[in-house]
Amino acid sequence: MSLATISGGGSFTRQNITDINNNFTSLAQQLAGTTGNIIYCFPASGFLGTQDGTAGAPYTTLSAAYGAGRSGFNDVIVLVGNGATSGTARVDAAFTWSKSALHLVGIDSGVNISNRARIAPTSTTTAFANFFTVSGSGCRFANIEWFHGFDTGTTAAICMTVTGSRNMFSDCHIAGMGDTASAQSSTSRNLKIGLTGSGENMFVNCTIGIDTVTRTVANASVEFAGATVRNQFIGCLFPIMTSSATTLGILGTGNECIDRFQLFRDCIFLNAVKSTGTTMTVLGSFTTASPGGYVMLFRSSVVGATDWGDANFFANAFIDGLTGVNSTSGLAVPPS
Repeated sequence: MSLATISGGGSFTRQNITDINNNFTSLAQQLAGTTGNIIYCFPASGFLGTQDGTAGAPYTTLSAAYGAGRSGFNDVIVLVGNGATSGTARVDAAFTWSKSALHLVGIDSGVNISNRARIAPTSTTTAFANFFTVSGSGCRFANIEWFHGFDTGTTAAICMTVTGSRNMFSDCHIAGMGDTASAQSSTSRNLKIGLTGSGENMFVNCTIGIDTVTRTVANASVEFAGATVRNQFIGCLFPIMTSSATTLGILGTGNECIDRFQLFRDCIFLNAVKSTGTTMTVLGSFTTASPGGYVMLFRSSVVGATDWGDANFFANAFIDGLTGVNSTSGLAVPPS
């Protein structure tokens, strides 16, 4: 969108005002790198007038902002934090992001742990198992935290499910199993990826998991389920707090769960064994005999696990670490 030349003198005409407003919109689109609409969501806004998603009259709920976004037009929803949990976008039912090429960008400090451009349920609401599903494709999520936890939780809790393809998550925190009930369920997950035809998603500089609630069973930080291909985790942090040796960081289930490859590059899995946590027996496990590809662990490390994986994991994994020893590469140990 080009900028209009403002002409005339003395008083402004209605056309002058329209041109000025359009110019501001065009500049915002150029700064955001899109020709789509810019939609503001500011949950802590005190604006009392009609909300239209502009910077001066932002939506205060994510559902309203999402409703204004279009699929396939590269619209950008800007989630504005206020530096505190009072600025959280409250989502009290399962939410599905099904629109493709609709992006969500958080305005916050830029940290990737407990970002304050935040999406979470009201803690007192009735717990629901599946929090946020991304079934759209070609979406970008940046500087956002999803926190899934309740005062009274539930089983089989999954913070983020990705069934779409070619989505980018950067500097995000996917914080699942945020209450005792979900952390004690073997089918709970922080992140679950997989559906026939899905894949090629990318997670860059993200945090996946929390270490403030103790996991007590063989649940997993990340599950690859069904046929999913070529997902990448670059520079990601996986915090874990567990009292069980059977807790997992990576789980593969279903045929072709790692079709072609799943890449972990420069990632760190941190089990809080120096803060009363229990050492995990292995980080990864595949429960299917036909995973269909391999996991590549490149320059990655795990703290608080005896080994990278079980026999089926090792049969379908490659490890390229700084020590060059396949069986021990990346297993962090205290100095002697």
